[in-house]
Amino acid sequence: MARSRILSGPVERRRVLGGLTGAAAALGVTACGVSESDGKASNGGSKESSGAGTRSLETDNGTVKVPQKPERVVVLENYDALMLLDLGLVPVGVPDGAANPQLLPKDVYEQLKDVDTIGASGTPNSQAIAALKPDLIIDQFYKEKSAPLRTIAPVAFYDWHTSGAFWNEQIAKLAKAVNRESRLAEKKQEYERRLTEVRTAYRKQIETTTWAPLSGGPNGKFFLGTPLVTVMRDVGLRIGAGLPEKEAGFVPKSYEEMDVLKDCDALIYSVQADGRPTPTTQQLLDHKLWKGVPAVKAGRAFPSRHFVMANYSFAIATVDEIEGMLKKM
Repeated sequence: MARSRILSGPVERRRVLGGLTGAAAALGVTACGVSESDGKASNGGSKESSGAGTRSLETDNGTVKVPQKPERVVVLENYDALMLLDLGLVPVGVPDGAANPQLLPKDVYEQLKDVDTIGASGTPNSQAIAALKPDLIIDQFYKEKSAPLRTIAPVAFYDWHTSGAFWNEQIAKLAKAVNRESRLAEKKQEYERRLTEVRTAYRKQIETTTWAPLSGGPNGKFFLGTPLVTVMRDVGLRIGAGLPEKEAGFVPKSYEEMDVLKDCDALIYSVQADGRPTPTTQQLLDHKLWKGVPAVKAGRAFPSRHFVMANYSFAIATVDEIEGMLKKM
């Protein structure tokens, strides 16, 4: 499976992979480092689990000894927290800002709002993490920053930049890390059932239309392609606007390049969980060139609250949204 196109620079990659745009992106923009370590999380030594209740786990930072079924998991990225919830596990520690009611469905926000925080993404606070007594730490972005934390608990690192950039690839790795692959299989089966229902009921609309997902970007630009394109393709929608097959996108385009959308019968643009566009997406929707796009003029530009695609629950909700759009085609 091909990866998404990733923008240059660690901050831009995190904005893209986390599915945050405009003002919401500020929640994920932080400096990188390990804070409050005072030598307690040095590179020397490793606090791997040992004994009969452990197993060997293959990760992108080598083979790690972890508990048979971790229960006290700290995550260093917001995405990891959302994936664990789908696996029936609430993390004991999450980054600052992980529980954001603007970005998350209400039920998800309720599960995360009282979880202890461990510092901003990219700047894990080792003392805060140690106080939580985790039995596993999971990271997908900051290998050099999470490695010292192995003196506290085993660290499972999966490099989203190089080892599978789609959400469904990464959640499969996390399911193995926390030994909840059977739970993942159940969620995947539920997703596949919904896909079959929608494909069957709306076969004609799916076969005869072309779509593209997008979101607003900074400085008079928009991003062609969003995380939900994986679900669009699973439904069977044909993706237009020149987005390559099996490419998730995030291709920056200027407003003057909006002609690229002319081959699309329908468009999906991202909004937050509360239904409001981010400021940059609102700027796109207000622009005169956007209003001249054929799909927009035809009333076939649809909002999606699931731009942040992190797990099968979000994917199923996106299928429900797409079904509502297909009814209008």
